[in-house]
Amino acid sequence: MRRFFAALATMVLVIAITGCGNEQRAEQAEASAAKAQQAAQHAEQSAAQAQLAADKATEAANRATKAVQEATVEINRVSDHLDQMARDREAARHGRRLSHVKNAARKAAANKAAVASGSPAAAPSASAK
Repeated sequence: MRRFFAALATMVLVIAITGCGNEQRAEQAEASAAKAQQAAQHAEQSAAQAQLAADKATEAANRATKAVQEATVEINRVSDHLDQMARDREAARHGRRLSHVKNAARKAAANKAAVASGSPAAAPSASAK
């Protein structure tokens, strides 16, 4: 963009100088070309600042997206846990089988107690797993 404005300013200057023999017009054209070049530099600086701001906004949006994804995973995990607790409560109320988590905890506690008492039957085997 800067090169375009510089080339445009130069062309204006050349046309102004060759097209009119008046020195005052040539000076005006030269001043206009200088202003156009300054405007091009200012536009380039503004574009660079806008790009930096856009990059920062993109980073913030990415962080927010990641936070939402992590929160969604945690919400789903808690929801699943609450659903399992409700199923366990309902099963206990009706005397049905408890969840796999409670059964595993009971087996582990029983094995731990048997090992602590020194029972040879308490040794874990491949078929018990």
